Amino acid sequence: MRDVYRTFQELSQCERAGIDYEIECVIRRKDIVVLAIHGGTMEKGTLELAKKVGEALHGTYYGFKCLKTEDPFELHVTSTNYDEEIARSLVYQSNVTISFHGAYSDECATYVGGRDQALARAVREELEPAFAINETPAHLKGVSPDNIVNDNERHQGLQLELTTPQYEQLQESEQRCQEFVQAVVEAVKRTM
Repeated sequence: MRDVYRTFQELSQCERAGIDYEIECVIRRKDIVVLAIHGGTMEKGTLELAKKVGEALHGTYYGFKCLKTEDPFELHVTSTNYDEEIARSLVYQSNVTISFHGAYSDECATYVGGRDQALARAVREELEPAFAINETPAHLKGVSPDNIVNDNERHQGLQLELTTPQYEQLQESEQRCQEFVQAVVEAVKRTM
């Protein structure tokens, strides 16, 4: 699927803030930023997980919340072109950046990507064996230097792509969700 809008700036000229989408932001520690740039009706569950991880780390949380129920993916802006000013500014000032995304698969799994190899390794170690980590497809690796998650002070972030069945499992079980959040938190603490 090709994006309707090449950048957030294009999107904001045509879509209505407060009606078609909302920007959510809770600023805490500025050195840690947790993102969900395709949240709401687009990649369901990403906002909720990003909020929980951000809160558990006392880090800053940023979310793009799609409100459209019909054709929500019309508001999808790929991570390399996501140029919303608040998000870019927050990420640019951070040392640790985590971005949550949804991935389509029938398997209950997480794909780990981004340029922060130490954090990616720690997340894999903390999540397994309780959660399945699958080989990340090339188009979901999140390694482009232009990807918003990699635009922090260290030029490397962590991209977590959870499949729909994985998000559904986390939404159905608060205990499983807390285990997932705690695993990500422990991985961040190990690498800071």
